[in-house]
Amino acid sequence: MHRTAQITVARPRTDVFDYLADAERLPDYAGDFLWVKQLSPGPPAAGTEYEYRMKRGIHGTFRRSEYLPHTALAWAGPPARSGPGTMAPAGRWELSDDGEGTRVTLVMAPAPGGLLRLAAPMIFRSIGAGLPDALRRLKQRLEASPA
Repeated sequence: MHRTAQITVARPRTDVFDYLADAERLPDYAGDFLWVKQLSPGPPAAGTEYEYRMKRGIHGTFRRSEYLPHTALAWAGPPARSGPGTMAPAGRWELSDDGEGTRVTLVMAPAPGGLLRLAAPMIFRSIGAGLPDALRRLKQRLEASPA
């Protein structure tokens, strides 16, 4: 299962990509995250590893599984303990030109495990409900920052 949301940001794709590539900024627009820390040395790239903690207490890691400059970013990680089950993070950002701005598509595809598989429909409804707010915060941050 997955959930998808889109928004147009009045910034060039290069700016949007560079902002999204820095996964340590994730808590700035995705309210579920307390923090994200890059574990790999060097600038973000395919294979860069991150550690994260979410407000619900989930703690885990993910890795950049795809890094196509100015076009797409994807991530995936091992299952992290979440109550009576696990949740493996996975998703993708897709960027395309949209007039003077950038069309941002977010695809969330985490994989619930254990007893959380039984609650998957409810979990994905909740994820879907939160995506528009996260994208609005992302848009506000990017459009408010200097060019």
